[in-house]
Amino acid sequence: MPASFADVLRAHPWLRRLPDEVLARLHVAELLPGHPATEPFGASVVAYDTTAPPDPSRVSLCSILRPAPIDEPRLSRLTEAERRWPGIALVEYEQP
Repeated sequence: MPASFADVLRAHPWLRRLPDEVLARLHVAELLPGHPATEPFGASVVAYDTTAPPDPSRVSLCSILRPAPIDEPRLSRLTEAERRWPGIALVEYEQP
């Protein structure tokens, strides 16, 4: 079942800082808010469903936010979490 907009904002409250017009067009169907793989990392890490089809009428979060600079140990932990949970991609974002 795809995520709702409310689910996404609950999992990532910092997204409320984005402009309303951006939030209204956000492609939430590709996001997996509250996914267990993100729990050790905090709200700045977003899980994506790698099987979600693109939606040209929506804006992907990765097209409007920059990934956060992360060190090698954290990158290794994110990569390992992706291996444990096939079908997801994890991205840590700089918060707006």
